[in-house]
Amino acid sequence: MNILFLGGGNMGAAIASGVLTKLTDMKITVVDPDVERAQSLLPVRDVTFLPDVSSLKGSQFDMSVIAIKPQQFSSLSTNAVDLISKGVAVSIMAGVDVDTMTQKLGSSRIIRTMPNLPALVGQAMTVAFAEETIASDDRSKVEAVFNCVGDFAWLSDEDQIDAVTAVAGSGPGYVFAFAHHMLMAAMALGLNEELADRLVRQTLLGASTLLKSDQRSSLALKEAVTSKAGTTEAGLAIFEAEGGLADLCQRAVDAAHNRAVELSKV
Repeated sequence: MNILFLGGGNMGAAIASGVLTKLTDMKITVVDPDVERAQSLLPVRDVTFLPDVSSLKGSQFDMSVIAIKPQQFSSLSTNAVDLISKGVAVSIMAGVDVDTMTQKLGSSRIIRTMPNLPALVGQAMTVAFAEETIASDDRSKVEAVFNCVGDFAWLSDEDQIDAVTAVAGSGPGYVFAFAHHMLMAAMALGLNEELADRLVRQTLLGASTLLKSDQRSSLALKEAVTSKAGTTEAGLAIFEAEGGLADLCQRAVDAAHNRAVELSKV
């Protein structure tokens, strides 16, 4: 498969790297004004790096991954639009809906995706939306590409992307914030920063791995680690008090969702 990456930043490079690592017979072309930076993010052989699309006129790509900033999309050149519209166009841009892309590209072969930051380590959660008219072959290609960087799921409604953004898109930020506050609390107990940081990182990794691999629900796992009148129960009593973690999570996700809706209308 011949794939064009329009944009070679962190996310574009992560996806391209995953594809080249896990799939065979792949040909990758990355177009980014900062070629040197793109090459540093994707230090893989047999990738073509170009500063613009001028030399690609007449080329044919099976898939184009649009990995540019949303505000750059409306100013895409005629040459870029022509290249993208010849194959299936896959967007990872936030806030640019399928209708807007269809009007700009003059093509209906468009799939909108939203991967999250853990794509950098092959542990992304990616969701995608496509109109019912999109061919199953195009869907299969996109699914194969994003399975290279983590888990993948289809959405039945494009509006669900805003809800997913509030959970999976912003979610890593919530986890990193929790890790930071746990680190500060550990140091307040007298642990040195190096040990406290190691404890927090490994604890979150271990718990996340267990949550991923164990068939029990998150609630069941919480109950399994909570002994009656034990230390975990004491800590959870604070987290789960009125106005505590449950309320904060709901408010945070609601706020992120509302902002996602606002940005999609800009």
